[in-house]
Amino acid sequence: MTFLQAILGRIGAPLHWQQRRLLLAVVLLVASSVLLSTGMAGLLLAKESKPAIVNRGNLDVPVNGQDTPTATPIPTPPPSSAPVARMIIEKIGLDAAVVPMGLDQNYVPLVPDNPNDIVWYDFSTLPGWGSNAVFSGHVDWTLNGVPVTGVFYNLRNVGLDDIIKIRLADNTEYEYKVTGNVALAYDDPEALKAMGATPKEMITIITCGGIWVPEYGNSLGGNYTHRQIVRAERVYQESALPVSQPSRSEREMP
Repeated sequence: MTFLQAILGRIGAPLHWQQRRLLLAVVLLVASSVLLSTGMAGLLLAKESKPAIVNRGNLDVPVNGQDTPTATPIPTPPPSSAPVARMIIEKIGLDAAVVPMGLDQNYVPLVPDNPNDIVWYDFSTLPGWGSNAVFSGHVDWTLNGVPVTGVFYNLRNVGLDDIIKIRLADNTEYEYKVTGNVALAYDDPEALKAMGATPKEMITIITCGGIWVPEYGNSLGGNYTHRQIVRAERVYQESALPVSQPSRSEREMP
């Protein structure tokens, strides 16, 4: 508990109990090699010739939610409370279901039990409501002893300014522009900041990355050296301008 208290102590200002719960969950996520490695094969990335560690942009929070610090905020409709349904990243051909998950009885973030689902953590912000919505998913998996790709296998190929769409169950759709795709060591405390609350609306996506390192005695067989983290900023679409109706004389013109 001393380690957790030290981390929370560096945050500074007093925190609401829900914020403390979120930070606790993040510390456990960073510190535990179990998260996002359960069921992973650890073989697919290791066999590829492409670099397993990718860094584009950064995980810094932008000045505000617009393209420029002085942009005038665009009025938006009230956010929807519908459940998160799908994530779409056209750049990598991803269109996958999103399921809500939280913490287990030991306050460790839960992970999908299959390679195809994406998790939205219900201790983070619901998309559309501002701040930081946090997602995770597997990079690879094993089925009957055979390694297969996970939903975020190609996440490292996402580039700056690529668009990520989040679709809710009522078909409300939000768009986010990628500002960073960064690999952090699995125990890097910077991952704590990436999952924390933000003053502007963002999404953060986490999966495994780097190199698979076999570990003797590890029930999972080993662990990835890094976590690949994508951060994207909300794109606010300007509402369509009303179309003026033609006058009677204009309609009667030949």
